[in-house]
Amino acid sequence: MVLLLHASASQQDLIAGTCVPGEERELIGDSDGLRQLLWEVRSVADIELPVLIRGENGSGKELVARAIHQASPRRGRPFVAINLSAIPPTLAISELFGTEPASFSGAKHQKGYFEQAHSGTLFLDEIGDAPLDLQVALLRVLETGEVQRTGAQVRKVDVRVIAATDADLEAKVATGAFRAPLLNRLSAYELSVPPLRARRDDIGRLLVRFLREELDRVGEMHRLTPPAPEDKLWLPASLVARLAEYEWPGNIRQLRNVVRQLVIGSRGRDRLELTPAVERLLAEPSSAGAELPEDDSPARPSAPPPARPEPATPTPPSGQIASAPASAADGAPHSTRRSPADVTEDELAEALHASRWNRAAAAKRLGITRPSIYVLIERYPRFRTARDLTIEEVTRCHRECDGDLGRMVERLEVSEEALASRVRDLGLDQGAALARRDADVVRRG
Repeated sequence: MVLLLHASASQQDLIAGTCVPGEERELIGDSDGLRQLLWEVRSVADIELPVLIRGENGSGKELVARAIHQASPRRGRPFVAINLSAIPPTLAISELFGTEPASFSGAKHQKGYFEQAHSGTLFLDEIGDAPLDLQVALLRVLETGEVQRTGAQVRKVDVRVIAATDADLEAKVATGAFRAPLLNRLSAYELSVPPLRARRDDIGRLLVRFLREELDRVGEMHRLTPPAPEDKLWLPASLVARLAEYEWPGNIRQLRNVVRQLVIGSRGRDRLELTPAVERLLAEPSSAGAELPEDDSPARPSAPPPARPEPATPTPPSGQIASAPASAADGAPHSTRRSPADVTEDELAEALHASRWNRAAAAKRLGITRPSIYVLIERYPRFRTARDLTIEEVTRCHRECDGDLGRMVERLEVSEEALASRVRDLGLDQGAALARRDADVVRRG
């Protein structure tokens, strides 16, 4: 699993993911939720309508707005992004619509954000924090396409407005804090950005992207070079498992910050290690709510995205974490998922033996997620992974078992999938094939 992250780190299609042309930042991945979102972005991009983007903090709403702009006929024109919560309410009108010297004492000739975005796109983030007087002015612009600087004449502007919020605007309408006509105008088309915990298939891709960026920053890009068969992985499986299981209430922004903390805190070390700050974060219960079941869909109930071929690059481990839990004794489903901390060493040993070291099957028997198996294997010294085996040990076992992978798994007590990968890395499968061919030649002769 972690080998895929190392081996795929240099592949451009894994990094770029399913991006809208011109956008190669956090809008990457191949999860159903992101594919649906990007499909809707492309569908609405060339239609001159206001768009309202809803989503949690840090989920990438501005990136979605930029993607709409890049995919629209307005690409190449201004894209102006402002955060309304960062503008003092008394200055909001003049900041958006501009001022003239005669408007008030000390005023200067200043274009507002609407004029700066003329012929392009204006992105209004945190629209739920707009003061009521600004809401009235925004409604007029959306209805007439006209703006008026303070102390000046009305003028026409050609601007597409995209707004975003993490607030419940309907609740604000009910309390009088947000005007219903403005909400109706802004939501000519709505997009919902899924939280990261609903895009677990994409965590691996995002992790690779952010690792590349931060390692490049500190001059240690060699860390993602695929390791030699006898080397330890710089990116431990147990760490990837913990990142994959975390709920990420701060979404993509929080994941980026955690990766930066890990890379900087592990500079010059042989392995990526948790810093105390990240350890505390991952140990705390998340406030974002329970993990979504496997069949939950974060996407809006609209037409499905067009079918396309499966990507050639391997999916990182985050796509595996939604395995249905089952009892340790007989594989029957649990009503609730167990905590890995409750699994004893003997239980783990029994589940691994019973499942012939298939980690997904063992996780199902124990009622835990697959990534938790990696955490438990690293916790107890008696268990090993295929990467822990020496070259001599694998080579000798391969020879004594005549290349029979099933027998090797029973003897070495590691995952068959991981062992097969190790055998390929060492070139033992090619040697065995040549030996069989020579034996056939001798037999026929």
